[in-house]
Amino acid sequence: MATKDISDYELRRLKNIEDNKTVLAKLMNDLKKISPLPEPVKTPTRRPKSPKQKSDLVIRRNPARNARFTYLNYSPPRTRSRRNSVSSCSNSSHASTPVKSPDRLVVKFGSFFKGRRPADSDASIYDDDDSEDEDLFPGICSPKRKPRKPADPAVVKSADEITEEDLEMVANFVSEKRYDSTDGTSCHQCRQKTGDQKTVCRSGACYGVRGQFCGPCLRNRYGEDAKAALKNPIWACPPCRGICNCSFCRKRAGRGCTGILIHIAREHGFSDVNAYLQSFKTPANQK
Repeated sequence: MATKDISDYELRRLKNIEDNKTVLAKLMNDLKKISPLPEPVKTPTRRPKSPKQKSDLVIRRNPARNARFTYLNYSPPRTRSRRNSVSSCSNSSHASTPVKSPDRLVVKFGSFFKGRRPADSDASIYDDDDSEDEDLFPGICSPKRKPRKPADPAVVKSADEITEEDLEMVANFVSEKRYDSTDGTSCHQCRQKTGDQKTVCRSGACYGVRGQFCGPCLRNRYGEDAKAALKNPIWACPPCRGICNCSFCRKRAGRGCTGILIHIAREHGFSDVNAYLQSFKTPANQK
């Protein structure tokens, strides 16, 4: 009756348990027949060396790291002695020649205030100090600089002095311009130092490079011809006329830079940038 009350699942589970016990008992018998394995050899463990006990040993907060043990050495560094030097002659007892020292110690404060001498002071006092320093310390004092030569004034040619060679030197396109950092001239608009011929302002009130414009800049930005400007005896540059649209002049007037605006101006039917900018002004502002 007991076997009938047990389900098929329980019977199968009990059978599997008996089979596992039988297999385990067989494995244990096989292991007893095999010779036992040799025991592993124990290697002696090395004890960590304790740090040397020294009086000048400084231990940091973390003593577990050996890198934090530092030995302080207060002895001066050992350097190779140089012949005829102050340190070698003073330390060595077999010095052959004594070191020559000046009779007095001179402290010069004038070198810190070059160019700031008082106006009411006597210049001979400073000259005497310089001469005494050169006598006491020859070869140490810095040589006096030679005055720079004044720059050559810009040569402004009149309209009659402009030759055909000068007109041929005017660049018609940007590709014709060549950089020349030595003998080139800078354009006021693009500020590129090139070797082509630039315009000359004849207003009488111009200065610097304000009146120098290259051919492409004068044509694209103001719609004028550089060759005609060179032959015109009364031609005035755009800055003198108050119509300059370069980045410097517009910033000075409180306006923003335009950038490369020639393509947008031509899309709107204008030949140059100046005509395009003038179209935005109202009739009240034009007056």
